[in-house]
Amino acid sequence: MEPRTCPSSRADWRSWLQANHDRHKEVWLVFWKKHTGKAGIAYREAVEEALCFGWIDGLKRSIDDQRYAYRFTPRRPRSRWSPLNIRLAQELIAAGKMTPAGQRAFERGRPYDESVNAARRAGDISLDPEFERALRADGQAWRNFQAMAPGYRRQYAGWLNSAKRPETRRKRLKEALERLRENRKPGMK
Repeated sequence: MEPRTCPSSRADWRSWLQANHDRHKEVWLVFWKKHTGKAGIAYREAVEEALCFGWIDGLKRSIDDQRYAYRFTPRRPRSRWSPLNIRLAQELIAAGKMTPAGQRAFERGRPYDESVNAARRAGDISLDPEFERALRADGQAWRNFQAMAPGYRRQYAGWLNSAKRPETRRKRLKEALERLRENRKPGMK
């Protein structure tokens, strides 16, 4: 988990971002666990400052029994913005805290598509037609896919359908077919 930073305040985190937002591809922001009683930046403050520079939080990892860290990275162009982050960005713009880098990221971003989550909650297990044809063409993979619990089918469908680049789509389809032929659940290596 490198590079790391452990700001003591919101202002320290903003200073780090000001100096490094266009020089680094990621940073692990270290937080103190509550039981330590040590002061530091609050998670919400960290996210707000990151948004000001076009960055976003991601993975969370435990470091030891006193600390954990979130990975922060620059937002990718055309990344989806959740309703909460859209609202926060609008508030930061109105307060005059948004930097030009954050403004560009916000303008390039896409609003979160709630219909994707609604379909997931409703139990939709629809596969992209290309993926469904490939699965049906492999009898064993298709039979195993159909026999899986709905939750596992949704995981496979979501993983396959979320691939955007052609090479990622091909790679995931190949891996899914291999795993399904062996009747392996998604994500279990």
